[in-house]
Amino acid sequence: MPHTEGLIGTYRQFWEDEPDETSGDASIWYHRTQNGVSVYLSGPKGSTYTRTGNPDESFVWALFTGVRVTAGGDEIVGQAGSVFIVPPGDSTVELTEDGSVWLGFTAHADDLVAKCPNKSEYEPPVDNIAPITPLGEPVDGYALKHWDLNASPDGPRCFVHRTAMSKFRWPFRSQPRDPEKMSPHDHEDFEQASLIIAGTMVHHMRRHWTRNSREWKADEHYVVVAPAVAISKPPDIHTTQAVTSGATVGLIDYYVPPRWDIVTTPGMVTNEGEYPIPDEAPRSYGRSDFVYAADDPRRALETKSAG
Repeated sequence: MPHTEGLIGTYRQFWEDEPDETSGDASIWYHRTQNGVSVYLSGPKGSTYTRTGNPDESFVWALFTGVRVTAGGDEIVGQAGSVFIVPPGDSTVELTEDGSVWLGFTAHADDLVAKCPNKSEYEPPVDNIAPITPLGEPVDGYALKHWDLNASPDGPRCFVHRTAMSKFRWPFRSQPRDPEKMSPHDHEDFEQASLIIAGTMVHHMRRHWTRNSREWKADEHYVVVAPAVAISKPPDIHTTQAVTSGATVGLIDYYVPPRWDIVTTPGMVTNEGEYPIPDEAPRSYGRSDFVYAADDPRRALETKSAG
């Protein structure tokens, strides 16, 4: 089950739990954020995952196992090292060899949210997480799309569709992350779901201090072993460190909705230009935590600093 009580982050290692669902000989696990649902399927060749009437687009990350994806009247077979964007509606993902595949949906799929063991974690919703604000409809219409990751130079990959984004480096590495090159950061109003695809990671987290010292928490250094998820809520500081040596280690960062700062930066998105960007940035849902009380004249100093 998800580990949340008393911790800054949310963590779940799927191998620790019995599957949330079985389909034939395949095992399936579900985990949600406020706006997204991550699905992990493991099974023999021929195992399938089927959706009927899915309300929006979804991702299929077939990084180490070949798959056959059927959707929108099309069928595409992708070898290991493939990413798919699946159109709304009916779809089937089939393993073409023994192995596993990850899928990414949004919380618009109410039936998938209901399958998540941590579904109550966001009841009521967290007020400083922005809702799903979609990009424009795809310029060439909805269709099944496929990318062969091995056909492009090594480096970062970032894929977007109307309601979600995934970001990762390919190929995955086989050595630990340099401890002198970490990247601690925070987000104003969106969650980051780190899908631990291979190897062992340490997810580091720190919570900002507020006036209420009862809310303070010790820094967190949580070891997660694939297949697993580590969730960072805003505005907690976080960074993930690969510690595996001599074997493949890597993750996918999954965001719902797409990050405005990335989709508006030229050259950042692998499938740039496929989805129109709105003219105006979505409103912020970030919180303003002040050290000084509202009636304290020193509050003005903080307000000026924030501006």
